[in-house]
Amino acid sequence: MRRHLALVPFLLLLTACSSQGDKATATPTGPAAPATAAPGTPAEPTEPATPTATVTTVAPSPTVSGPQYAFIKEIKPATRELTYDLVEYFAGKAAVKACADDGEKPAENDWCVGYYIRNNNTKLRTVKFAPGAEIKVVDLGELTKAELGRLEGGMLLRFEIEGGAIARAEQVYLP
Repeated sequence: MRRHLALVPFLLLLTACSSQGDKATATPTGPAAPATAAPGTPAEPTEPATPTATVTTVAPSPTVSGPQYAFIKEIKPATRELTYDLVEYFAGKAAVKACADDGEKPAENDWCVGYYIRNNNTKLRTVKFAPGAEIKVVDLGELTKAELGRLEGGMLLRFEIEGGAIARAEQVYLP
Protein backbone atom coordinates (compact mmCIF):
# COMPACT_ATOMS: atom_id res chain seq x y z
CA MET A 1 0.00 0.00 0.00
CA ARG A 2 2.83 2.47 0.86
CA ARG A 3 4.39 1.91 -2.54
CA HIS A 4 1.17 2.87 -4.33
CA LEU A 5 0.70 6.04 -2.26
CA ALA A 6 4.27 7.15 -2.96
CA LEU A 7 3.52 7.04 -6.70
CA VAL A 8 0.41 9.28 -6.54
CA PRO A 9 2.31 12.64 -6.81
CA PHE A 10 4.42 11.19 -9.62
CA LEU A 11 1.30 10.11 -11.54
CA LEU A 12 -0.32 13.50 -10.98
CA LEU A 13 2.78 15.20 -12.43
CA LEU A 14 2.66 12.94 -15.49
CA THR A 15 -1.07 13.56 -15.92
CA ALA A 16 -0.57 17.35 -15.72
CA CYS A 17 2.16 17.23 -18.34
CA SER A 18 0.09 14.98 -20.61
CA SER A 19 -2.99 17.19 -20.35
CA GLN A 20 -1.04 20.07 -21.87
CA GLY A 21 -0.05 18.00 -24.88
CA ASP A 22 3.58 18.00 -23.83
CA LYS A 23 5.77 14.94 -23.89
CA ALA A 24 7.72 14.87 -20.68
CA THR A 25 9.80 12.33 -18.90
CA ALA A 26 9.70 12.62 -15.14
CA THR A 27 12.09 10.59 -13.05
CA PRO A 28 11.57 9.99 -9.36
CA THR A 29 14.57 10.54 -7.15
CA GLY A 30 15.78 8.11 -4.53
CA PRO A 31 16.27 4.33 -4.72
CA ALA A 32 13.82 2.49 -6.93
CA ALA A 33 12.06 -0.77 -6.13
CA PRO A 34 13.24 -3.77 -8.15
CA ALA A 35 11.05 -4.61 -11.12
CA THR A 36 10.52 -8.12 -9.78
CA ALA A 37 11.27 -9.28 -6.28
CA ALA A 38 12.52 -12.75 -5.45
CA PRO A 39 10.00 -14.87 -3.54
CA GLY A 40 10.03 -14.02 0.14
CA THR A 41 11.80 -10.63 -0.26
CA PRO A 42 10.05 -7.28 0.30
CA ALA A 43 9.10 -5.44 -2.89
CA GLU A 44 9.31 -1.99 -1.25
CA PRO A 45 12.53 0.02 -1.21
CA THR A 46 13.95 0.98 2.17
CA GLU A 47 13.11 4.64 1.38
CA PRO A 48 10.05 5.44 -0.78
CA ALA A 49 10.77 7.20 -4.07
CA THR A 50 9.98 10.92 -3.95
CA PRO A 51 9.19 12.65 -7.26
CA THR A 52 10.52 16.12 -7.88
CA ALA A 53 9.10 18.67 -10.29
CA THR A 54 11.74 20.40 -12.35
CA VAL A 55 11.59 23.27 -14.76
CA THR A 56 12.92 22.12 -18.09
CA THR A 57 13.86 24.16 -21.11
CA VAL A 58 12.66 22.51 -24.30
CA ALA A 59 12.42 23.70 -27.86
CA PRO A 60 8.94 23.83 -29.38
CA SER A 61 8.05 21.34 -32.05
CA PRO A 62 8.38 22.79 -35.55
CA THR A 63 4.90 21.37 -36.23
CA VAL A 64 3.25 23.64 -33.62
CA SER A 65 0.75 25.85 -35.39
CA GLY A 66 -1.81 28.45 -34.48
CA PRO A 67 -1.60 31.08 -31.80
CA GLN A 68 0.27 30.31 -28.58
CA TYR A 69 -0.04 32.29 -25.34
CA ALA A 70 2.81 32.57 -22.85
CA PHE A 71 4.40 34.71 -20.18
CA ILE A 72 7.87 35.93 -21.12
CA LYS A 73 10.45 34.59 -18.68
CA GLU A 74 13.54 35.89 -20.48
CA ILE A 75 14.24 37.70 -23.71
CA LYS A 76 17.68 37.86 -25.33
CA PRO A 77 17.55 40.36 -28.20
CA ALA A 78 21.19 39.70 -29.19
CA THR A 79 20.47 36.03 -29.94
CA ARG A 80 16.76 36.59 -30.76
CA GLU A 81 15.79 33.99 -28.12
CA LEU A 82 12.64 33.94 -26.06
CA THR A 83 12.22 31.75 -22.99
CA TYR A 84 8.56 31.47 -22.09
CA ASP A 85 5.99 29.77 -19.87
CA LEU A 86 3.14 28.46 -22.02
CA VAL A 87 -0.38 29.16 -20.71
CA GLU A 88 -3.97 28.72 -21.83
CA TYR A 89 -5.72 32.03 -22.47
CA PHE A 90 -9.52 32.30 -22.53
CA ALA A 91 -11.68 35.31 -23.43
CA GLY A 92 -15.38 36.10 -23.07
CA LYS A 93 -17.71 33.11 -22.66
CA ALA A 94 -14.78 30.69 -22.85
CA ALA A 95 -13.22 32.52 -19.85
CA VAL A 96 -16.44 32.18 -17.85
CA LYS A 97 -16.63 28.44 -18.60
CA ALA A 98 -12.92 27.78 -17.90
CA CYS A 99 -13.17 29.64 -14.57
CA ALA A 100 -16.21 27.62 -13.59
CA ASP A 101 -14.42 24.40 -14.58
CA ASP A 102 -11.43 25.39 -12.41
CA GLY A 103 -13.52 26.62 -9.47
CA GLU A 104 -12.28 30.22 -9.90
CA LYS A 105 -14.44 33.16 -8.91
CA PRO A 106 -14.80 36.42 -10.86
CA ALA A 107 -12.63 39.24 -9.52
CA GLU A 108 -11.70 42.80 -10.42
CA ASN A 109 -10.28 43.76 -13.80
CA ASP A 110 -12.55 41.37 -15.75
CA TRP A 111 -10.95 38.20 -14.27
CA CYS A 112 -13.20 35.23 -15.16
CA VAL A 113 -15.59 37.50 -17.06
CA GLY A 114 -13.49 39.07 -19.81
CA TYR A 115 -10.41 36.84 -19.62
CA TYR A 116 -8.87 33.93 -17.73
CA ILE A 117 -5.37 32.45 -17.78
CA ARG A 118 -4.76 28.83 -16.86
CA ASN A 119 -1.16 27.82 -16.16
CA ASN A 120 -0.90 24.14 -15.27
CA ASN A 121 2.54 23.49 -16.71
CA THR A 122 5.94 24.27 -15.16
CA LYS A 123 8.06 23.75 -18.27
CA LEU A 124 9.93 26.66 -19.75
CA ARG A 125 10.51 26.62 -23.50
CA THR A 126 12.99 28.51 -25.62
CA VAL A 127 12.48 29.51 -29.24
CA LYS A 128 14.08 32.02 -31.60
CA PHE A 129 12.40 34.81 -33.47
CA ALA A 130 12.56 34.46 -37.24
CA PRO A 131 14.43 37.21 -39.09
CA GLY A 132 11.88 39.90 -39.91
CA ALA A 133 9.35 38.60 -37.36
CA GLU A 134 6.46 41.01 -36.86
CA ILE A 135 6.44 42.22 -33.23
CA LYS A 136 3.81 44.45 -31.62
CA VAL A 137 3.51 45.85 -28.11
CA VAL A 138 0.78 47.79 -26.33
CA ASP A 139 1.62 51.50 -26.40
CA LEU A 140 -0.94 53.98 -25.05
CA GLY A 141 -3.70 51.39 -25.42
CA GLU A 142 -2.84 50.52 -29.04
CA LEU A 143 -0.84 47.68 -30.55
CA THR A 144 2.11 49.22 -32.35
CA LYS A 145 4.98 47.74 -34.31
CA ALA A 146 8.11 47.38 -32.18
CA GLU A 147 11.65 46.06 -32.07
CA LEU A 148 12.49 42.85 -30.21
CA GLY A 149 14.15 44.86 -27.43
CA ARG A 150 10.77 46.30 -26.38
CA LEU A 151 9.62 42.91 -25.08
CA GLU A 152 10.09 42.42 -21.32
CA GLY A 153 9.90 39.61 -18.80
CA GLY A 154 6.43 39.14 -17.34
CA MET A 155 4.55 40.27 -20.47
CA LEU A 156 1.80 38.02 -21.75
CA LEU A 157 2.56 37.30 -25.39
CA ARG A 158 0.44 35.86 -28.20
CA PHE A 159 2.65 34.43 -30.92
CA GLU A 160 2.73 32.08 -33.89
CA ILE A 161 5.51 29.68 -34.76
CA GLU A 162 6.30 28.89 -38.37
CA GLY A 163 9.16 26.63 -39.37
CA GLY A 164 10.34 26.32 -35.76
CA ALA A 165 10.67 30.10 -35.17
CA ILE A 166 8.33 32.88 -34.06
CA ALA A 167 6.95 34.63 -37.14
CA ARG A 168 4.51 37.00 -35.39
CA ALA A 169 4.20 38.11 -31.76
CA GLU A 170 2.08 40.66 -29.94
CA GLN A 171 1.72 41.66 -26.34
CA VAL A 172 -1.66 40.86 -24.78
CA TYR A 173 -3.05 43.70 -22.72
CA LEU A 174 -4.02 42.66 -19.20
CA PRO A 175 -6.18 45.08 -17.22
